[in-house]
Amino acid sequence: YLFHGPVGAGKEGFAIRFSSLLNCRDPKNVPCGNCPSCAKFRGLQHPNLLLVVPMPTNKKITRKDPPLKAISRETLTLLSGLTVRKGSEPYLKIDLPKANTILLNSVRDIRKKIYLKASEAGRKMILIFDAHKLMTQQGESANALLKIVEEPPQNTSFILVTDFPQRLSETIRSRCQEVYFPPVPEKELMDYLTAELDKESSEARLIAHLSQGNIRVMMTLA
Repeated sequence: YLFHGPVGAGKEGFAIRFSSLLNCRDPKNVPCGNCPSCAKFRGLQHPNLLLVVPMPTNKKITRKDPPLKAISRETLTLLSGLTVRKGSEPYLKIDLPKANTILLNSVRDIRKKIYLKASEAGRKMILIFDAHKLMTQQGESANALLKIVEEPPQNTSFILVTDFPQRLSETIRSRCQEVYFPPVPEKELMDYLTAELDKESSEARLIAHLSQGNIRVMMTLA
C-alpha cells in the first residue's frame, strides 16, 4: 500500500491501526484493542511489525551491519524514546536530526527479517514512514526495496507512508495500491478535542479551525 496525503492527515497512525486490524485475534470485533496482539501493536512491540524511518549516518558502517549501528548513542536514545511515545501518541512524528534518507542497510534489514519464520501467527507488516526518502542517494534504497516488493513473501504487507508521493519512482508506485488521506474535517477535530482532551466547545472550535485539518498542529495547539 501507499498511504499519501497532506501533512498531519493521520496516515502513520492509520497504518499502525490497520496493521493491528490484520493481526487481531478477535474475529468478532477487529481491531479489538484488547487481545495480546492488539496490545503489542499499540506499544509497537509486536514481532510481526517492522517499522522503518529515516536515520542519519553518524558512523560509517559496512553492508553487513544493522542500520542502528550507523547512529550515535544519543540518536539511538532519542529514537527509542520517540518510538515508545509513538505507541501511545500515534500522531507523533519520529523526526531525527539530519535524517535525510532511509538507509540502504534498513532495506537490507527488511530483506533479512521478512524471510525468517514468524514467532507469532498473523501477517507481517512492514511500515516505511517518510517513504519518499527512499529516493535520496541515487535511489539506492528504493531500488533495493523494489526487488522485495516485486515478489514479497506470503502473509506479508508493505505500507509506504509519505506526504510527497510524487517524489517516489513510478516503478515503486506502480506496485502499490494507493490510498489518499485528505485533511481531517474540522468537525472530527472538534469531536476529538471535546471527547478525548476535554476541551470546551468554544475552545475546541477555535483550535480545530486554526489546525486546517492537520492533527499534529491540533495536538500542539491543544
